[in-house]
Amino acid sequence: MAVTVDGPPARALADEPFTVVLTGLRPRGDVAIEVRLDNCLGRAWHGTFRANADAAGVLDLATVALTGFAEPDPTALLWAVEPDGKPAPAAANAEDTRCALTVLEGGRPVAVHEFARVFRDHGVTCTELAAPVAGALYLPAGPGPHPAVMTVSGSGGGIGRAEAALLASRGFACLALAYFNYPGRPPELIDLPLEYFGQALDWLATQPQVRAEAIAVKGNSRGGELSLLLGATFTAVRAVVAVAPSGYLWGAARAVRPDAAAWTWQGTAMRQVPLAEDQGADQSRNVTADGAIRLTPWFRAQLARATPEQLADAAIPVERTGGPILILCGAADDMWPSTELTDVVLRRTTQARFPHPVRRLAFPDAGHQITLPYMPVRTSGVYRLGGRFALGGTPAGTAAACVTAWRETLAFLATTFGTP
Repeated sequence: MAVTVDGPPARALADEPFTVVLTGLRPRGDVAIEVRLDNCLGRAWHGTFRANADAAGVLDLATVALTGFAEPDPTALLWAVEPDGKPAPAAANAEDTRCALTVLEGGRPVAVHEFARVFRDHGVTCTELAAPVAGALYLPAGPGPHPAVMTVSGSGGGIGRAEAALLASRGFACLALAYFNYPGRPPELIDLPLEYFGQALDWLATQPQVRAEAIAVKGNSRGGELSLLLGATFTAVRAVVAVAPSGYLWGAARAVRPDAAAWTWQGTAMRQVPLAEDQGADQSRNVTADGAIRLTPWFRAQLARATPEQLADAAIPVERTGGPILILCGAADDMWPSTELTDVVLRRTTQARFPHPVRRLAFPDAGHQITLPYMPVRTSGVYRLGGRFALGGTPAGTAAACVTAWRETLAFLATTFGTP
């Protein structure tokens, strides 16, 4: 009897869940599943997983946990893979991930299943932008007008094409705005004028395929901080999705001047949490077993050293936002304490009797990397800040958080602006 694989369809959007059922295996036999992903997040990935078939020679990963995993989860075949070689920048903009699943018994391949996980659905268009704003505009199929999202990156800069394409595939026009580390934009996150983002919002509102009264901003990490700030600054923003953000403003990233500002308004640097003179002293003592630096203790130390007046000056006036706010963060965040850093958002909106819904979801076992669902999960990584940094959380906890966060984001946008 031939081994068959009932797995992910040949082509499906990357946020679609899936099952994997193998039949025709040796009864109660040990099975290895080799997985390879190409063009995923700018590199190739691989993984080998094991499990046992049942008495009928069937292995259903929705009911049987892979060896070493606590719970059955077929999507672990994607999120638990490891990087295979160095990043490939040329593949970073790929619009689909090619996947191959090979089943082995006794070390011998007995079945192969190939499929693609797609970010840009049929009919979604992409227009590259250079001026007056930089980045890319993704539009859903159909004439619209559509509700829109402007996405902003974190401390790595550039733009998130996969997320923008997937938002457009789900019916939301998306401007993936570049603001640094991108052709035509400054190389670093330092002294960036908020007026540029206001110009981008105004431009987006004038596009005929966009509903001007239905624009949200979304960002992760420093982009989450920026999203909260944009919501508090510009009336064009009608909803905010902030992932692993801070409700306080912080300084420039990788600046030669330690006291440099990240953001300016009307030519003046915006107030930020002041940094202690020994700002680098704590970092070397907070490392993981693999040498990744935990920055969360350092951020906590800065908050503890700041006076109440300094923190009040650095707090984002989120109560000025013209729409609902959704915050998504990991309670085990090792990059910065995003749950603690957003307590101020809940406090300010409550005290101001903010008229719009504010919701924070803090995932207990998730770290900093709450991104698209079913993507490879890392608990540490090398970043432009220099060195290897801990992201925190467990792989399974972070993977589960990614699924819930994406589902909640789409539901939040649909509830706020109407189903696309």
